[in-house]
Amino acid sequence: MSRWALALLLALVWPAAATTLSETAFRQLERAQALLAEGDVRAANELLEARFARAEHDSERALIRQVQGFALAAVPDNRAAIQRLQQALDYGQLPEPAALQSRLALGQLLYVEGQMPRAIEVLTAYLTQAGDLAVVEAQVMLASAHVAAKQYRQARPPLAAAMARRETPPLGWLELQLAVDYGLEAWSAAAETLLTLVSRAPESRAYWQQLSGVYHELGKQPQALAVLALAHRHGLIAEPRALRNLAQLYRALGVPYKAGELLTAALDARQIEADAPLLDSLADAWIEAREYDRAVRTLTRRLAVQDTAAARLRLAQVHVQRHDWAAVMDTLGRETQRLEGDAALLLGMAAYEQNDRALAQRAFERARADAGQRRAAEQWLRYLAGMRG
Repeated sequence: MSRWALALLLALVWPAAATTLSETAFRQLERAQALLAEGDVRAANELLEARFARAEHDSERALIRQVQGFALAAVPDNRAAIQRLQQALDYGQLPEPAALQSRLALGQLLYVEGQMPRAIEVLTAYLTQAGDLAVVEAQVMLASAHVAAKQYRQARPPLAAAMARRETPPLGWLELQLAVDYGLEAWSAAAETLLTLVSRAPESRAYWQQLSGVYHELGKQPQALAVLALAHRHGLIAEPRALRNLAQLYRALGVPYKAGELLTAALDARQIEADAPLLDSLADAWIEAREYDRAVRTLTRRLAVQDTAAARLRLAQVHVQRHDWAAVMDTLGRETQRLEGDAALLLGMAAYEQNDRALAQRAFERARADAGQRRAAEQWLRYLAGMRG
């Protein structure tokens, strides 16, 4: 609490003090006010404690505790301030304006200290007592306290009341509304809230990504893709994970060419690392788009990053689509005993197409040892035997 805010709160106390305190007590409170204005909270508190010990009635005690509460909040010593403000209210002797301000300050301090159940209780009492005079910030704080306590449904009324009092609610209030929507899994409402947030802050990557995620929850995949694609065009999707997710969404919705273009551009711009999983995804996109030449270049680059039998098989399979049998043989090699069944079968087919019947024989025999490829390999072996007559 700033000194300005403290002075404002004390100004609400002084009219009541002037009418309820003795002249001596009033002058001591004036002296305490001056010390507080100078920032000497310790001296002011000592003076108020001394006066409290000689207080003549509960209304004086309530006023002293209230002033102490406001002063301690300015230090800040929130826990001590909470204790003093609660004591002031417990006397039940504060004038209504002063009681309202004490209850509001108490609720705010409880919220700051994370004491949500008590904060909810006090802020609710304040709003009930204040009625139309309640400050809108108290409504928002009560809603926020409910959200912190995971009481999302109870957060709706005070937040709606606050929203109704502002033609253009602050972004923070809209984000609180979004937290309520998420907590209730009210995805349609969340989409509406996020559309407002995106319109108010189009430069925010988070809002665009969240909106896409909500459309995904609603099963509206085309809208989810459209949102991310628009954000990407505006340069708001640049993080590696977000770029990968967007590419996956393109592929899931049957637009693999766009996925390939997206990942290629990201690699060229060095926005994303050319690791093996990324190159696998890019190759998948080009294969699905039937861009086999690009798939070959990508898989060749992938082998340079990490050479595995599975990667060589995928490259060989793309060469098959291009009917480049020599490239299949170059990719898989001639050492048939090192190949798994599916790779051996593919090598046998390539060797047959290249008229290398001896290699084809060895490859099919190797493939026959694999239960999954045995039937196809035996058919090829019978075919080769028939050719030999």
